Parts: sequence; C-alpha cells; structure tokens
Amino acid sequence: MQKCIVLLLLYSFCTSCNVYKSLRFGGIPSQADYKHFPQRVVSNESPVFNFLEANKDYELGEKIGVINRDLNSTNISLDSFATIHKTNALLIIRNDTILYENYSKGFNETSFFSSFSMVKPFISTLIGIAIDEGKIKSENDFMVTYLPEFRAKLGWEKITIKNLLQHTSGIKFSDGFLNPISNNAEFYWGNNLRTELMDLKLECLPNIKFKYSSANTLLLSLIIEKVTGGTISNYLEDKIWKPLGMEAPATWSLDRNDNKAIEKSFCCLQARAIDFAKFGRLYLNNGNWNGHQIISKQWVYNSTHSDAAGNNKHFYNNNWGIGPLKYGSYFAVGLYGQYLYVYPEKNIIIVRFGNTDTSYHPNYWQNIFLQIIDQM
Repeated sequence: MQKCIVLLLLYSFCTSCNVYKSLRFGGIPSQADYKHFPQRVVSNESPVFNFLEANKDYELGEKIGVINRDLNSTNISLDSFATIHKTNALLIIRNDTILYENYSKGFNETSFFSSFSMVKPFISTLIGIAIDEGKIKSENDFMVTYLPEFRAKLGWEKITIKNLLQHTSGIKFSDGFLNPISNNAEFYWGNNLRTELMDLKLECLPNIKFKYSSANTLLLSLIIEKVTGGTISNYLEDKIWKPLGMEAPATWSLDRNDNKAIEKSFCCLQARAIDFAKFGRLYLNNGNWNGHQIISKQWVYNSTHSDAAGNNKHFYNNNWGIGPLKYGSYFAVGLYGQYLYVYPEKNIIIVRFGNTDTSYHPNYWQNIFLQIIDQM
C-alpha cells in the first residue's frame, strides 16, 4: 500500500521530473529510449560509400572461435558467442571488406542503434575540425573564451578545452546511472541541460585528476554551437555525415522540444551500425576520406595515442580509449558494450551493439576483440 502511495505521489507531483521519466521508461537506459526523446535529424547525401562484400564462402563466424576467459574455458564460435551475449549487431571489416555481419532477432542492417557514450569521439573530432578551420584558436584556449556565461563560476575560468577533451576539468559530477538523482541520470533524462550545466560546481582545480564526465562533452558541444552559429547536428552533418557518404540519416536525441533544445551530445546518436563503422574508417585512414582530409592527421594521431599531461589517464585521450601498446588499437565505447574498435596494423574495424547489463569487467569486450584480431 505504501509503495502505491509513493508511486502515486511521484506521478502526481513529478510528471515532468527526471525521476519520473526514469521510472516510467524502465529505470535504467536502454537501446529503445531514443523513441521517447525529441530528435534532430542529421541528413546524409549521395553518393553513398559502400564497403565491399566478402566472398560468400568466407564463413568467418564459424572459422573464428572465442574463449570466454572471464566465465569459462569453452571455445565457441563467434556466431554462438554473439547470440549468448545478447549482441544486437556485430560487424567485422578488414581492408574495406565486410567479413562478418550478424544481427540478433528484431534487428537488421537498416536498424537504428543508439551510441550511448560511443558518440563522444564524434564530439572531439568536431572540435578538431573547428580548430582546423580556425573557428577555435587552440585546444589550450580557456573554455570561457567561447562560453563567457560560465566566467562567474568560481574556478571555471581556468578550464581549457583540452581539460574538457581529457576529462581533467575538475567538474564535480556523479556518474551512477542506476541512481535516478545522479548527475548522469539528470543529464540523460533531463529536459533543461543548459541550466543543469550551470548548476554544476568544481570539486578540484583543472589538471589535478582525471574524472570521466558527460558534462565535459556537453560543454564541448556548446562551444561548437557557439563558434559555428548552428546546432551540433548541423556541424556533424556538414563535416562528417555527408562527406563520409553515410548510408542513411541519423538522429540525435534532444533534451526538449523547443528553440532552446540541445543535443544530448554525450550520448544518444542513433544510426545504422555500418555508418558508425565509416567513422572508424576515417580514423583508420588518418582523417582522410578518399583523398579529402576531413580532420588533420595530427589530430587523429594525438587522439589515438597516450598523453598523460595534466594527470590525464594514459589509456584515454580525446574521448578515445587507447588499447594495448602491443596492438596500437583504439576504440570508442558506450554503455552496455557498444564499441567501435579500430586496429590499424591489420586495417580492421569492429562494431558491436548490445543491450545487456554491465556485470562484465570493463575490459571484457576489448579482450574478445583482441582474440578475434589475433585469429585474422
């Protein structure tokens, strides 16, 4: 009875609040959440770039075995492994050829998949492009140079764009998505991100410690909005989505449905799995797309190699995860094991989307990808 009363109170008094939205849509994020948010379309255009199709006799799903080191020692096929681990989409591309493409029931090559935090390297790339174009002078510029509204907040005048890129800004941010009143949940379910950003405080000065935070990425997107005079969806469309010949339009979830709306740029870009792979191909080719330099080669190199300056983590840079030194790989990662994994030495791109829990070790899927790479 008491539980019912609490739920009724929540419904009566909090129908617009983040807690209510979290409870209404299942409590924790899922691949289907984007259907509940307003969207901004990121258009594509012809010609579409198409990867090559492998010879039908090349059955990679049966030729590669995966040892689930964390749970058991059974060697099973890649097909079976994808099914067991609730993988909605798994693509393996080498030398521009699709060697493996697997979708679970209810999904196919035209399905939309939500990026979660796998989108964060898109934001850092757009920052790099804005620097290339002279819209931003340098990553060492102070954030308030472009966002003066934050100048009155104590200590924020010391935050640089590089601090935001490397998550060393010192901004206080709680990241527990299972907690409906955490900053992360407020950002995800919230409908006034500009105000929620202004409410944040510092827990330490910049360059003191690394703390991964969606606030850093959202601030980067505000900078892009300011220097381009348009939405971040517009900039993504003009600089990446159209030039890369994406197969279909994408959508980006918004916090609200009016002229003050802003993209949930720390997550929530929806697109076909194959189009995410094209972003990996851009980096695999050092920022060059079929003869057109989309992003500088130096930016790609800096983003995919360790930089421990300012107490940044050696395994994370410009929103890219850095793989083992032995492999020289790098990856974009999101909640529930969404991955865009790039291995330059063998020209391999791996895309994985799922909607499972997070009980696996953070390095679980990375270890699986390395096993796949070793067999190719």
